[in-house]
Amino acid sequence: MERVSQQAPEQAPHQPPEQAAEQTSGQATGQTPVQITQSQASRLRTPLMGMVITMAVLCGILAVMWFANPEPNTPYTRDEDVQEAAVGANSITEYSPISPEVPEGWTANYARWDTRAEHSVDVWEVGYTTNEVNFVGFAQTDEATAGWVNSETNLANPTGTRTISGLEFETREASGRQYFVLEAENNHIDGTTVVISSDAEPEELQAGLQAIIDSIGAELPEPTEEDAEWTEITDEP
Repeated sequence: MERVSQQAPEQAPHQPPEQAAEQTSGQATGQTPVQITQSQASRLRTPLMGMVITMAVLCGILAVMWFANPEPNTPYTRDEDVQEAAVGANSITEYSPISPEVPEGWTANYARWDTRAEHSVDVWEVGYTTNEVNFVGFAQTDEATAGWVNSETNLANPTGTRTISGLEFETREASGRQYFVLEAENNHIDGTTVVISSDAEPEELQAGLQAIIDSIGAELPEPTEEDAEWTEITDEP
């Protein structure tokens, strides 16, 4: 009786799990992993390096432009030439537009001849920023209506009267702002209606009131060629 020799089946050599997984994946998909040669990798890196260099150059140019044009240390402050604008408006109005000598350091936010279409009133108006960054302004017209006065004073309620330099003003106040209304019948200088408004403290307010009142009816210098051009532009329909 023959002996049947039994041998244990050969076992595959031990492989790390990662290698076994790669082989299994490759066998499952039937694809060989893509391998990039050194020359191919070099060609792929070339465009990337070009982009990096281009960005660096652009950043350098922007930096040079930035430092060559630095932001100003002080903010821009608007300051209109009130007298120049008043001289220009003087040829349009039948009265002398107010051009006050305000305290040094005050700046004019606006100085303009305007039309309040809703009231059919033409107005000369100027607004100032004071040294304490408060507001003092006025509006002047010879066509005043009750509606226009109420609009200029934001419907503020009357609080009384105040006489300054012989002129009687109606005082109004609302929302932290004071108004001084000189009606035409109380203006014995040029017969215009003047509305002064301000949120300034008493000292600055008094200085502004006095400067404006002293300029009512004051003569203005003769217009220059530039003023004439301004008038032509204003008269255009």
